[in-house]
Amino acid sequence: MSVRRIAAAIAGFAICTSVFAEPRTVNDGVFTKAQAKAGEQLYGEHCLLCHDKKYFRPVLKRWESQPLGIMFTVMSTSMPESNPGFLNEKEYVDILAYILSLSRYAPGDTELDYEDGALNDVTVEPRQRKQ
Repeated sequence: MSVRRIAAAIAGFAICTSVFAEPRTVNDGVFTKAQAKAGEQLYGEHCLLCHDKKYFRPVLKRWESQPLGIMFTVMSTSMPESNPGFLNEKEYVDILAYILSLSRYAPGDTELDYEDGALNDVTVEPRQRKQ
C-alpha cells in the first residue's frame, strides 16, 4: 500500500470518528452543576407552574432508550404552554440539565450541548446507583 493511500485512509478514519460521536447515556455526566443551577432558576420561572419538581422522575421512565434530543425538541416546541418556543436553545438545555439533576443523574465536567445534533447522541437510560 502506498504512502498516499495510507494517508488517505488515516484522514478518512479521522473524519469518520469526528462525525460519528461515541454514543453516551444520561449516566455519563453529560451536564455540569453550573448548567443545572442555571436551569433551576429558569425552571422556577417558566416550568414550575405546570410541572412539580417530582413530575419528571416517572416521566423520564417513559423516555428510556430514546435520544435526549427528542425530549429537547418536545420541550422547545411545546413549552411553556402559554408561549411555546419562548426560551432560547441554551435555556431549554439548561432546564433539561436541571431535570436530569432532579432525577438524581450525576453531573460531569462538560456542559450538555445542543449544537450539531449532540443531544441525539445521548440516550435516556435508568439511573445507575452508586455501589
